[in-house]
Amino acid sequence: VLEKCTDKTKIVFLNNPNNPTGSTITAEEFRSFFQKLPSSTIVVLDEAYIEFVRQNDVVKGFEYVGNEGPFVVTLRTFSKAYGLAGLRIGYGAMHPLLADYINRVRQPFNANSLAQIGALAALDDEDFMKETQKTVWEGLGYLYSEVEKMGLEYVPSEANFFLIRVNRDAKEIYEAMLRKGVIVRAMNAYGLPDYIRVNVGKPEENERFVSAFREVMGLA
Repeated sequence: VLEKCTDKTKIVFLNNPNNPTGSTITAEEFRSFFQKLPSSTIVVLDEAYIEFVRQNDVVKGFEYVGNEGPFVVTLRTFSKAYGLAGLRIGYGAMHPLLADYINRVRQPFNANSLAQIGALAALDDEDFMKETQKTVWEGLGYLYSEVEKMGLEYVPSEANFFLIRVNRDAKEIYEAMLRKGVIVRAMNAYGLPDYIRVNVGKPEENERFVSAFREVMGLA
Protein backbone atom coordinates (compact mmCIF):
# COMPACT_ATOMS: atom_id res chain seq x y z
CA VAL A 1 0.00 0.00 0.00
CA LEU A 2 2.76 2.41 0.95
CA GLU A 3 4.45 1.95 -2.42
CA LYS A 4 1.27 3.09 -4.17
CA CYS A 5 0.89 6.25 -2.08
CA THR A 6 1.99 9.62 -3.45
CA ASP A 7 1.54 13.26 -2.47
CA LYS A 8 -1.78 13.08 -4.33
CA THR A 9 -3.12 10.27 -2.11
CA LYS A 10 -5.98 11.72 -0.07
CA ILE A 11 -7.26 8.69 1.83
CA VAL A 12 -6.21 5.10 2.57
CA PHE A 13 -8.58 2.38 3.82
CA LEU A 14 -7.20 -0.52 5.88
CA ASN A 15 -9.16 -3.51 7.20
CA ASN A 16 -8.07 -4.62 10.65
CA PRO A 17 -8.70 -7.54 10.89
CA ASN A 18 -8.63 -8.06 7.16
CA ASN A 19 -11.46 -9.66 5.22
CA PRO A 20 -11.11 -12.39 3.97
CA THR A 21 -7.80 -13.48 5.55
CA GLY A 22 -8.48 -12.51 9.17
CA SER A 23 -4.95 -11.11 9.45
CA THR A 24 -4.21 -8.06 11.58
CA ILE A 25 -1.95 -5.02 11.66
CA THR A 26 0.26 -4.67 14.73
CA ALA A 27 0.72 -1.37 16.52
CA GLU A 28 4.35 -1.24 15.41
CA GLU A 29 3.47 -1.97 11.78
CA PHE A 30 0.83 0.74 11.75
CA ARG A 31 3.07 3.33 13.41
CA SER A 32 5.81 2.70 10.85
CA PHE A 33 3.29 2.86 7.99
CA PHE A 34 1.60 6.00 9.26
CA GLN A 35 4.85 7.91 9.75
CA LYS A 36 5.86 7.29 6.13
CA LEU A 37 2.60 8.54 4.60
CA PRO A 38 2.24 12.02 3.11
CA SER A 39 1.29 14.36 5.95
CA SER A 40 -2.11 15.20 4.43
CA THR A 41 -3.28 11.59 3.89
CA ILE A 42 -6.21 10.36 5.97
CA VAL A 43 -6.11 6.73 7.15
CA VAL A 44 -9.40 4.94 7.77
CA LEU A 45 -9.19 1.79 9.90
CA ASP A 46 -12.17 -0.49 9.29
CA GLU A 47 -12.39 -2.45 12.54
CA ALA A 48 -15.60 -4.38 11.87
CA TYR A 49 -14.16 -7.58 13.35
CA ILE A 50 -11.95 -6.08 16.08
CA GLU A 51 -13.97 -7.63 18.93
CA PHE A 52 -12.84 -11.10 17.86
CA VAL A 53 -9.12 -10.30 18.07
CA ARG A 54 -7.05 -12.09 20.74
CA GLN A 55 -3.68 -10.78 19.56
CA ASN A 56 -2.27 -8.37 22.17
CA ASP A 57 -0.20 -6.14 19.91
CA VAL A 58 -2.86 -5.32 17.31
CA VAL A 59 -3.33 -1.63 16.56
CA LYS A 60 -6.54 0.00 17.84
CA GLY A 61 -7.76 3.05 15.98
CA PHE A 62 -8.96 4.73 19.18
CA GLU A 63 -5.33 5.12 20.23
CA TYR A 64 -4.74 7.45 17.28
CA VAL A 65 -8.00 9.37 16.90
CA GLY A 66 -7.42 12.94 18.01
CA ASN A 67 -3.77 12.31 18.87
CA GLU A 68 -2.55 12.49 15.28
CA GLY A 69 -4.56 15.50 14.16
CA PRO A 70 -7.51 14.88 11.83
CA PHE A 71 -5.76 12.09 9.95
CA VAL A 72 -6.93 8.81 11.53
CA VAL A 73 -10.52 7.54 11.46
CA THR A 74 -11.72 4.29 13.01
CA LEU A 75 -14.95 2.60 11.91
CA ARG A 76 -16.83 -0.01 13.94
CA THR A 77 -20.09 -1.87 13.52
CA PHE A 78 -22.73 -3.66 15.58
CA SER A 79 -23.39 -6.10 12.72
CA LYS A 80 -20.71 -8.67 13.63
CA ALA A 81 -19.83 -9.51 17.24
CA TYR A 82 -22.87 -7.68 18.62
CA GLY A 83 -25.26 -9.60 16.35
CA LEU A 84 -27.30 -6.56 15.27
CA ALA A 85 -26.85 -6.77 11.50
CA GLY A 86 -30.56 -6.19 10.89
CA LEU A 87 -30.45 -2.78 12.59
CA ARG A 88 -27.77 -1.41 10.24
CA ILE A 89 -25.94 0.54 12.91
CA GLY A 90 -22.30 1.41 13.44
CA TYR A 91 -20.13 4.39 14.25
CA GLY A 92 -16.97 6.23 13.38
CA ALA A 93 -14.49 7.87 15.75
CA MET A 94 -12.55 10.80 14.33
CA HIS A 95 -11.32 14.34 14.89
CA PRO A 96 -14.19 16.86 15.35
CA LEU A 97 -13.08 18.66 12.18
CA LEU A 98 -13.67 15.55 10.06
CA ALA A 99 -16.91 14.77 11.89
CA ASP A 100 -18.17 18.24 11.01
CA TYR A 101 -17.48 17.73 7.30
CA ILE A 102 -19.15 14.31 7.29
CA ASN A 103 -22.23 15.66 9.06
CA ARG A 104 -22.63 18.22 6.29
CA VAL A 105 -23.01 15.56 3.59
CA ARG A 106 -24.48 12.51 5.35
CA GLN A 107 -28.03 11.39 4.65
CA PRO A 108 -30.60 12.67 7.17
CA PHE A 109 -32.00 10.12 9.65
CA ASN A 110 -29.28 7.66 8.65
CA ALA A 111 -29.51 5.87 12.02
CA ASN A 112 -33.04 5.29 13.28
CA SER A 113 -33.94 5.61 16.96
CA LEU A 114 -34.55 1.88 17.52
CA ALA A 115 -31.12 1.05 16.12
CA GLN A 116 -29.52 3.60 18.43
CA ILE A 117 -31.34 2.18 21.46
CA GLY A 118 -30.27 -1.34 20.48
CA ALA A 119 -26.66 -0.26 20.02
CA LEU A 120 -26.50 1.39 23.44
CA ALA A 121 -28.01 -1.70 25.06
CA ALA A 122 -25.48 -3.91 23.26
CA LEU A 123 -22.57 -1.86 24.59
CA ASP A 124 -23.80 -2.50 28.13
CA ASP A 125 -24.30 -6.25 27.61
CA GLU A 126 -20.78 -7.44 28.40
CA ASP A 127 -21.94 -11.00 29.15
CA PHE A 128 -23.26 -11.43 25.61
CA MET A 129 -19.99 -10.20 24.13
CA LYS A 130 -17.93 -12.54 26.29
CA GLU A 131 -20.13 -15.50 25.33
CA THR A 132 -19.91 -14.59 21.64
CA GLN A 133 -16.13 -14.35 21.80
CA LYS A 134 -15.90 -17.66 23.66
CA THR A 135 -18.10 -19.38 21.07
CA VAL A 136 -16.02 -18.05 18.17
CA TRP A 137 -12.63 -18.78 19.72
CA GLU A 138 -13.59 -22.32 20.70
CA GLY A 139 -15.18 -22.82 17.28
CA LEU A 140 -12.01 -21.75 15.52
CA GLY A 141 -9.98 -24.20 17.56
CA TYR A 142 -12.35 -27.04 16.72
CA LEU A 143 -12.44 -26.23 13.01
CA TYR A 144 -8.66 -25.82 12.77
CA SER A 145 -8.26 -29.24 14.35
CA GLU A 146 -10.72 -30.88 11.96
CA VAL A 147 -9.15 -29.27 8.90
CA GLU A 148 -5.71 -30.43 10.03
CA LYS A 149 -7.05 -33.98 10.32
CA MET A 150 -8.11 -33.72 6.68
CA GLY A 151 -4.57 -32.77 5.70
CA LEU A 152 -5.62 -29.38 4.33
CA GLU A 153 -3.97 -25.98 4.69
CA TYR A 154 -5.75 -23.08 6.36
CA VAL A 155 -4.98 -19.47 7.24
CA PRO A 156 -5.11 -18.74 11.01
CA SER A 157 -7.50 -15.88 11.65
CA GLU A 158 -8.23 -13.17 14.21
CA ALA A 159 -11.82 -12.83 12.97
CA ASN A 160 -14.92 -15.06 13.08
CA PHE A 161 -14.01 -16.71 9.78
CA PHE A 162 -10.97 -18.30 8.18
CA LEU A 163 -9.68 -19.54 4.83
CA ILE A 164 -9.23 -23.17 3.81
CA ARG A 165 -7.20 -24.21 0.77
CA VAL A 166 -9.24 -26.86 -1.06
CA ASN A 167 -6.72 -27.56 -3.86
CA ARG A 168 -9.41 -27.36 -6.53
CA ASP A 169 -11.83 -24.80 -7.95
CA ALA A 170 -13.45 -23.16 -4.93
CA LYS A 171 -16.66 -22.54 -6.88
CA GLU A 172 -17.13 -26.29 -7.23
CA ILE A 173 -16.78 -26.73 -3.47
CA TYR A 174 -19.19 -23.86 -2.84
CA GLU A 175 -21.82 -25.39 -5.12
CA ALA A 176 -21.38 -28.88 -3.66
CA MET A 177 -21.68 -27.55 -0.11
CA LEU A 178 -24.73 -25.52 -1.07
CA ARG A 179 -26.46 -28.69 -2.25
CA LYS A 180 -25.92 -30.04 1.25
CA GLY A 181 -27.48 -26.95 2.79
CA VAL A 182 -24.21 -25.41 3.97
CA ILE A 183 -23.04 -22.02 2.71
CA VAL A 184 -19.35 -21.18 2.35
CA ARG A 185 -17.73 -18.40 0.34
CA ALA A 186 -15.64 -19.15 -2.75
CA MET A 187 -12.64 -16.83 -2.91
CA ASN A 188 -12.25 -16.76 -6.70
CA ALA A 189 -13.20 -13.08 -6.83
CA TYR A 190 -10.39 -12.30 -4.37
CA GLY A 191 -7.72 -13.91 -6.52
CA LEU A 192 -7.72 -17.06 -4.40
CA PRO A 193 -9.40 -19.59 -6.73
CA ASP A 194 -8.60 -22.62 -4.56
CA TYR A 195 -9.68 -21.17 -1.19
CA ILE A 196 -13.02 -21.02 0.57
CA ARG A 197 -13.95 -18.80 3.49
CA VAL A 198 -15.78 -20.45 6.36
CA ASN A 199 -17.65 -18.59 9.08
CA VAL A 200 -17.60 -19.93 12.63
CA GLY A 201 -21.04 -20.86 13.95
CA LYS A 202 -22.52 -22.58 16.97
CA PRO A 203 -21.00 -25.98 17.88
CA GLU A 204 -23.73 -27.93 16.09
CA GLU A 205 -23.35 -25.76 12.99
CA ASN A 206 -19.59 -26.26 12.97
CA GLU A 207 -20.09 -30.02 13.23
CA ARG A 208 -22.55 -29.96 10.36
CA PHE A 209 -20.04 -28.06 8.23
CA VAL A 210 -17.28 -30.57 9.01
CA SER A 211 -19.50 -33.52 8.12
CA ALA A 212 -20.63 -32.00 4.82
CA PHE A 213 -17.13 -30.78 3.97
CA ARG A 214 -15.63 -34.22 4.51
CA GLU A 215 -18.16 -35.72 2.12
CA VAL A 216 -17.59 -33.05 -0.52
CA MET A 217 -13.82 -33.46 -0.28
CA GLY A 218 -14.10 -37.26 -0.48
CA LEU A 219 -12.71 -37.69 3.03
CA ALA A 220 -15.78 -39.06 4.82
